[in-house]
Amino acid sequence: MQAIYDFDFAVLDALQKIHNTFLDRFFAVFTYLGAGGAVWILLAVGFMIFKSTRRLGISCSAGLVSELLINEVLIKNMVKRPRPFTLHPYIDTIVLRPSSYSFPSGHSCVSFTCATVIFCYNRKLGIAAYATAALIAFSRNYFYIHFPTDVIVGMLEGILLGILSTLLMKNVFALLDSRIKTEGAA
Repeated sequence: MQAIYDFDFAVLDALQKIHNTFLDRFFAVFTYLGAGGAVWILLAVGFMIFKSTRRLGISCSAGLVSELLINEVLIKNMVKRPRPFTLHPYIDTIVLRPSSYSFPSGHSCVSFTCATVIFCYNRKLGIAAYATAALIAFSRNYFYIHFPTDVIVGMLEGILLGILSTLLMKNVFALLDSRIKTEGAA
């Protein structure tokens, strides 16, 4: 475990050396976009408004719910990893300091969950979503809010949850479509 902490703090401490006003403001935008999954919730709702993207929005919503239950409720409370700024309290995080546990990164997990769902439905939008997700995830290390390993695991978990949510919802949609066709033929 010490080797992991050594790696994590080496990366975080190196990132402290690149801080400047422009980067602080730039990454603050992304860290706040990811707060509580706000940008992803808004996108899911926006997708649900239009019939052409409704299934994408529903699949994103399923991913959001799975991330909340699995990551925020279960894993974080089982692992109970402290945040890096609690172990190095002298670091100025610049942004608000969350009171929840660190592992895995919720910002990273929810961002990569939704980016993966979007990518599964629409590659062009998905690439933009992955770029946004990566900036949100990186911002958590930049501000000393999460360890790099929290972010890496959050990203991987998010990709897995995104794939599973997409597969589950596409199967549900196929089942509903077949029932509608069956009832329509009767």
